[in-house]
Amino acid sequence: MSKNTNTSGNEDIGTSRRTFLKATGATASVAAGTELSTEVAEAAEGKHSVDRLLEKLSIEQKAGQLTQKNVGSLDPKEVGDLFSEHEVGSILVGGANPPTFDPKTLVQRINALQKYNIENSEHGIPFVFGIDAVHGNATVDGSTVFPHNLGLGATRNPGLAKAAAEVTGTSVEAIGAHWTFSPTTDLQRDPRWGRFYEGFSEDPHLTGTFSRAKVEGYEGSGDTTQVAATVKHFGGYSIPHNGNDRSAGRTSMRDLRTNVLPPYEQGLDADPETVMVNSGSVNGVPAHASTWLLTTILRERWGYDGLVVSDWKDFKRMVEMHDYAPDLRTATKLGIEAGVDMYMNPDDTGEFISIVVDLVESGDLSEDRVDEAVRRILQLKKDLGLFEDPYVDEEKVKNAVGAGRDVALTAAEQSMTLLKNDGDALPLSKSDDVLVTGPFVEKLAGLRAQMGGWTLGWQGIMNHDARPWATTVLEGLQTDIASGTVMSEPTGYTFQPWQDSDKYTFDNRDGVTSAAESADAVVVTIGEGPHSEGFGDRDELALPDAQREVVDAVAEATSDDTPVVGVELAGSPRGGQQTFEKLDALLMAYQPGSAAGTAVARTLFGDNNPSGKLPFVWPRSVGQVTNHYNAYAPAKGNDPLYEFGHGLSYTDFEYANVRVTPKTVPDVSKNPSVTVQVEVTNTGDRPGDHVVEAYNTQSYGSVLHPNRRLMGTERVSLDAGETGTVRIDAPLKTLEVVPGEIPAMDGKRVEAGDYEVSVGEQTDTFTVKDTGAVGRGDPIPTGSDGGRTRGRGRAAADELGALFSLLSR
Repeated sequence: MSKNTNTSGNEDIGTSRRTFLKATGATASVAAGTELSTEVAEAAEGKHSVDRLLEKLSIEQKAGQLTQKNVGSLDPKEVGDLFSEHEVGSILVGGANPPTFDPKTLVQRINALQKYNIENSEHGIPFVFGIDAVHGNATVDGSTVFPHNLGLGATRNPGLAKAAAEVTGTSVEAIGAHWTFSPTTDLQRDPRWGRFYEGFSEDPHLTGTFSRAKVEGYEGSGDTTQVAATVKHFGGYSIPHNGNDRSAGRTSMRDLRTNVLPPYEQGLDADPETVMVNSGSVNGVPAHASTWLLTTILRERWGYDGLVVSDWKDFKRMVEMHDYAPDLRTATKLGIEAGVDMYMNPDDTGEFISIVVDLVESGDLSEDRVDEAVRRILQLKKDLGLFEDPYVDEEKVKNAVGAGRDVALTAAEQSMTLLKNDGDALPLSKSDDVLVTGPFVEKLAGLRAQMGGWTLGWQGIMNHDARPWATTVLEGLQTDIASGTVMSEPTGYTFQPWQDSDKYTFDNRDGVTSAAESADAVVVTIGEGPHSEGFGDRDELALPDAQREVVDAVAEATSDDTPVVGVELAGSPRGGQQTFEKLDALLMAYQPGSAAGTAVARTLFGDNNPSGKLPFVWPRSVGQVTNHYNAYAPAKGNDPLYEFGHGLSYTDFEYANVRVTPKTVPDVSKNPSVTVQVEVTNTGDRPGDHVVEAYNTQSYGSVLHPNRRLMGTERVSLDAGETGTVRIDAPLKTLEVVPGEIPAMDGKRVEAGDYEVSVGEQTDTFTVKDTGAVGRGDPIPTGSDGGRTRGRGRAAADELGALFSLLSR
């Protein structure tokens, strides 16, 4: 992008690292002995060299560069023709599942394949290698796995997300990969959706802030991009109308512009190398065929100049799933013309390349548009330093893969969200005899639940020997207990990764109840096993029957003096009031990764005072979906089980003297934020971290304003009895609305008027004097069909239109 912005989304003066590199042609010297071609060496030297290299490519070679091919092997004997015959621009191993989980072997094989590519393709253009390292480099043995994004959102600490991404980027680079398909920037409103855990929050500002932080962490600030990040899935992927993955999304233009799209724009402020397209459709148009999304908004409106990549075989999905295009040739034309630069193609490579060649040679696709896409692909490789040295130092891997353990623990601890704590059931005493039961007690079962999907496999950890380093909940409690004991009685759990749900049983009721009767405290693990995409879609949010039976049995078997504590390992809000009322305390642990056991144990025993805040609304039942916190009034009868931002502590915090400055904002374009200041006192008897959140809770305008809008957050750490002053930078972009009538095409504005800001029960107000735009405020372009041939329904519509035209004459 042409500008750089801070984490609040406000413009500041400066130039991004990627933009600086492109403008200056800054490079390292060409590494000796890499056997690079003259053309590639020239492309490393200056800003015009990419065009010189592009000029030397045939249309077949350009089509090859547009191709990203999934591979199950890195052996040149098996996949070498991708380079010697097709000269593909990129390869990937999808699903966090490389051909080998051994990191040293992996980097050696990638280097060897890169060498084969350079020596056996005409121009020796290095390939770029992509991998799904979405919550740490959870693709190889011994890796560090961080909480999935939903847990990171609960920390309200984007600095932690950036630190985790930095560690991940270093590790991904060390195994020989160049590109991670992360961060997921989709707004999370529908917990029926199988990918709910992959996003940060249902709040647009929070989601955008974390997305930007992760991009900055992955890509680094050095002379070359450490690892290319991917802001995905642009745009509106997470709002399928029936909750099923890749089903049609329906939303108003006002909601799309006010809530759904802004997180992507904020993520793009970090200038990521790549953007991935939404696999679904929005308001009747597949995102991959939407010129309005991929060109009018992304390129022209927001000024993005990086690479746009499709998701998994989504040109073919326009034919097979959306029923939008009659054949792959039509879909390919639609996708490339709309703005897709690279096609993630797990199927026949030659078929796609021949289609692109035919489209260009027949005049149905402009070669200038193909050149534009190839230029971006070559620029990505240059930004990654592949033109200077396409190989990886194989010694780096031994120190990089398992690094970041302190970051993993801090992130897991700060994500812990205490939902319930009746009668101060927590923290537990380390002298207690504690029973741990439920389905996620045994080693592999616990690992699967705490890691979630995209961990050494698409659906999660399979039955292989490779593992991330990890501490399970049981191991964490056993380590942290002092004079007490930790007993375990696991209940039945069968991982069924290719079915709609796992299998849970409760066949050892007598053993569990007997152990519960003799225990001083009982910890029941509940939640869900790993899953990804459509296999995680669900029609209900209740816990499985067997898990509810375990909770019921333990509650019946224990006395009122025995605390029964639920620890939920899940990537969505699983469970409701009928089950939770049987628990004395409930800790939402999300999918906390490698350090799960230590973080949970330290929280249950009180060494970590929980400070996480729910990043979503926890509905009472699936009938309340979708019921996001910043919806329009009224929402009578839809009070959730737990509100957005809910999270208890072992101590108490009080607010005083909330003050917003300035009191009057004359021009929002010149004063794009306000400062919310509040005094916070820890009135309890133990130290603790606390997340202070500032909301706009009252305002009026030409259209409905939500009852609550998160304007900003800040984390503070206070000793017992200590008072501190917290200052929150609150960007006024969080107050933008789309004024005007129902079509909602006007420019976004912060409307003039009085705005109430709340921190807890404390409030203050400020005034926006004149309605204005924080950023670009002109009306949204509508776009056009451009005369394209679309799906089979287009011809029928044209015929019907012609008939109506004749009848009306």
